[in-house]
Amino acid sequence: MSDVFASKEIPALKTSGLVLAMVLCASLLSACDCDGDCSVGTSATTGSSTTTTTGTTTGSTTVTTPTVAKCADLRFCKYDSTGTMLDDSATSWSCVNDKLLGTFWEVKTTEGLRNKTWTYAKDPNVGACGATVAGCTPDAYVAAVNASTTKPCGAAAPVCRLPTHAELIFLSYPAAYFPTHGKFTPATDTTYAPPVKFFPDQMADGYYYNSTDDRQVNYSAVIPANSSVDAISLLGMAPSLGNNIAGHIRLICQ
Repeated sequence: MSDVFASKEIPALKTSGLVLAMVLCASLLSACDCDGDCSVGTSATTGSSTTTTTGTTTGSTTVTTPTVAKCADLRFCKYDSTGTMLDDSATSWSCVNDKLLGTFWEVKTTEGLRNKTWTYAKDPNVGACGATVAGCTPDAYVAAVNASTTKPCGAAAPVCRLPTHAELIFLSYPAAYFPTHGKFTPATDTTYAPPVKFFPDQMADGYYYNSTDDRQVNYSAVIPANSSVDAISLLGMAPSLGNNIAGHIRLICQ
């Protein structure tokens, strides 16, 4: 890892509650979702989690069914633009919290400033972002999002920035890869990308900008079987590109 990432970029894993179980258990790759509409009933918020209760009245007695956590997925939670956590089954959201690494991520839209198809480049003549940002540079996009009245993650994480090289890579790793030292990829060639269930806006054929170097992240790169996890970034997933190559942007908010 030190060949690519600075030591400060290696994530400090969250080690409490469900997240510790996620790191320690082999079953963490399977999602723990609720069936149907998890928001039916009366909501009650405790700390950072929200539960739902439903009741059936028989005569004068009300029988309360077990509560269901709104964010049941072991790693990712959906949020709206006000900073409110949503059900896993929500069909509209603008932000995702990676509980394992403690990061909040922008989810792109299909129109306007945060359109998923817009591209940006350090050379202001290369990007294509309509008339939403002057120059279509990464820095201009960050400034425009932070100046907008509606933020991706709302009050939960109001200030957005470009992610580092490491943060973009780690978002695509399965939880079982952490900590990364001594881990190897499966016995078949594979690709790594943010899970489509939470990031349906992913542009599979595009590069993603980061704030630390010119190695844009390519989530469509095929990683050879039995590769060292620490070397994935050097195996085609983060090619070194010049200032005149347009790429997409997914912001971290905090």
